[in-house]
Amino acid sequence: MILLNDIQGQDNAIRYLVNSLKAERISDSYLFSGPRGVGRILTAKAFIMNLICSKGSSGTACGICSSCIRIDNLEHPDLLHIKPEKNKVIKIDEIRQAKDKLHLKPFEAAVSVCLIEDANMMTVKAANALLKVLEEPPGESMLILVSDKKENLLPTVISRCTEVRFRSLPINKTQSIVERIAKVSSEEALFLAYFSQGSPGVSLEMIEEEVLEKRKNSIGMLDEILSVERLSCVSWNSEKKDDLIEAADMLVMMLRDIVMFREGCSDKMLDPDISSSRIYSFFKKYSVDHICNVVEKLISLKRGLLGSVNPKLVAQILPGCL
Repeated sequence: MILLNDIQGQDNAIRYLVNSLKAERISDSYLFSGPRGVGRILTAKAFIMNLICSKGSSGTACGICSSCIRIDNLEHPDLLHIKPEKNKVIKIDEIRQAKDKLHLKPFEAAVSVCLIEDANMMTVKAANALLKVLEEPPGESMLILVSDKKENLLPTVISRCTEVRFRSLPINKTQSIVERIAKVSSEEALFLAYFSQGSPGVSLEMIEEEVLEKRKNSIGMLDEILSVERLSCVSWNSEKKDDLIEAADMLVMMLRDIVMFREGCSDKMLDPDISSSRIYSFFKKYSVDHICNVVEKLISLKRGLLGSVNPKLVAQILPGCL
């Protein structure tokens, strides 16, 4: 169980919340914004513990009582947790459920809390229904919205929330956290820290999704692709959108390593073995500018995938970008 003071890398956000608790200046609604996997949900649960803990004093959670344990497990009767399934939306019925919950007197605690993850996934109708709750917040209640895409929220929703901003962690801090929790090597933790862009949570998800193994497979496949004379005649081995986005990101990181090695900065490489691979042999004949152009193409492909470009088409043209 993690308490507020245990959250790492978010000093400004934690300081603000702790000071609010001490001064007893608690908002009716919060927006925890920032990248995935940097501690927003952990902080939300720890903050709620401070409000609901049955044994703590002066707004400080004990971390061991039944209330704290149930909040940590998102099972407390005075906490409603809403989280959409992957690629699903939050519908108006769920917001109506939240509204009904917040209008009821708390069952055990002094306050009822509704925690909405990925709040940006609300439909327009759901967001408008939530807006009515924000405009006239029920007594003894609190809303905490969590979003990594706050630009997709209604401006009127954002304006009625107290925003607490979360940031990506420094790479070395992320590496340290991942190495400690996942028991991976220092080199693997460094790769994950860079690949997740400073997000410990995303790094740990990547381990579960076997990204480290996929990385080795991608290197092997690249070696095979680069042995073909006409790259435009080769197709990537997967046509799945998520796999292609992942592949584009990995290729960018490999090319970054090649540039680092070429520029005499081998100590900054994420994978020193790249310098002895066919990948390096292929690209060493090209200038750094050419490699940077390839990176730009890969980034453009990724943007297209995040938009509406057909993944099958990307699978066919991805090798040709090299």
